[in-house]
Amino acid sequence: MKFFDLHNDALTCGAKTVKGDIIYAVWTSRLSYYAAVNLLNTGVGKMLAVEDCAVFADNPRILEKYDLMYVGLTWNTYNGLAGGAYSTEGLSAKGVEMINFLNQNHIPVDTAHLGKSSFFDVVDKANKVLCSHTCFYDINNHPRNLTAAQISAIINSGGIVGLCFVGDFLGEPTVECVIRHIDWFLTRFGDKNLAIGTDFYGTSNLPQGLKSYDGMDSLVLAMIRQGYSDSTIRKVLYTNAATYFFDS
Repeated sequence: MKFFDLHNDALTCGAKTVKGDIIYAVWTSRLSYYAAVNLLNTGVGKMLAVEDCAVFADNPRILEKYDLMYVGLTWNTYNGLAGGAYSTEGLSAKGVEMINFLNQNHIPVDTAHLGKSSFFDVVDKANKVLCSHTCFYDINNHPRNLTAAQISAIINSGGIVGLCFVGDFLGEPTVECVIRHIDWFLTRFGDKNLAIGTDFYGTSNLPQGLKSYDGMDSLVLAMIRQGYSDSTIRKVLYTNAATYFFDS
């Protein structure tokens, strides 16, 4: 079965990339401007995204050349643009400028890593939003996880939510816990807005049997055993993401 991954950190980590519908996020929080640009240049020809765009705040127009799939404002802390998941600051005036630039260039804004103080301001001001990789607060109350109200805001804006495989966010690094989060989402919001954002190479705490794309069959089997229809499985693993980026 085909899959579409909203968030993979292999390019940032210098790991081997693979062919497929995979978005390679360039995490810039610890990079200089020139190092970030060089890393984006190495990824030309792949689907690219930026995680924490503060390094480009003084020259955002450089981003126009990369046909980015999405851009996230911050990582886990405040960076002058917006507060992250471990901070209390909101969206700054500079952050609004960045969102306006992204809107003008039809680049979706990624809400992953935003703090709750900045999240709703971003959703309100961005023309197109998503959350590339997260889990769900009602299942595990981790600061990086989305609440039901946040998910509703993304869906009401026409966005999608990528479920990641980070054990800390899931609560337990198991395929069963991945299914638990999927169940919760589908029960409350249906199957048209959930996708997958693995965070491969962005964490070491991954479920046994689901540490690489070779393990995706185990997730498919678990979803079949849970009773999901073929249509729902295809939507979650591929169609919802493909529709969001290419048909909307």
